[in-house]
Amino acid sequence: MNIKIKPKYEQYWCERNRSSNNNSTKEKTTNEIFVTAASALREGDTILDVGCGDGTLSLYFKDKFRKIYGVEIAEEAARLAQAQGMLPSVMDVNVSLSYRDNTHETIICLEVIEHLLDPGHMLSEIYRVLKPNGQLVLTTPNIRNFRNVCQLIIKGTFPHTTRDEFAWKGIHLNYFTRKDIGTLLKNAGFQRIKFFINQDQFCVSKKRRLVRFLTGEKTFGEWFCGSITVSAFKEF
Repeated sequence: MNIKIKPKYEQYWCERNRSSNNNSTKEKTTNEIFVTAASALREGDTILDVGCGDGTLSLYFKDKFRKIYGVEIAEEAARLAQAQGMLPSVMDVNVSLSYRDNTHETIICLEVIEHLLDPGHMLSEIYRVLKPNGQLVLTTPNIRNFRNVCQLIIKGTFPHTTRDEFAWKGIHLNYFTRKDIGTLLKNAGFQRIKFFINQDQFCVSKKRRLVRFLTGEKTFGEWFCGSITVSAFKEF
């Protein structure tokens, strides 16, 4: 494991867990990214969550799978994920996935690729580990979101695509548009690439419904969604 990166994540998850325990009045809120990712997933027997964190995501799709495996660099996070009912393993996803070829039928990688030193390498690893006709669902912040573009052009400062102050003070290692993600997936061998957006947002916002009507769903997703959600398959 990367001896420089691992301690950072261990510290982060220990502090986050301690803060959560101390804040007993903190409200539970629905995570729009997790909801959208769950809607893109087909049902199956098992699933692997690459960069599973504390396992919170498992609550959003636990009814779709019999077993939920996880991969996480921080031992503290893996311990928390296990308490959520996951079957986590500790490994550095910047290096490799310690699984045999064609092992998992479904893999998710949510809000992780922007943190990786070599995103293309990890997508190749995910492709290797997936079974034929296996599905990958991936999410990452959308740097092309109009708020980010306006901040760059008008304010002249580079936008932060996270509120997290951990490690790099809100700055990720990589930034992506839909086209970037599509290219990376194709280069790794994936096919049947399809982007998703959260449909629930149109039930609560007339403005968003109007913008989608005027621009079309594809343009709306490229310019007005803060996150990219994509499904891709490894062919037979």
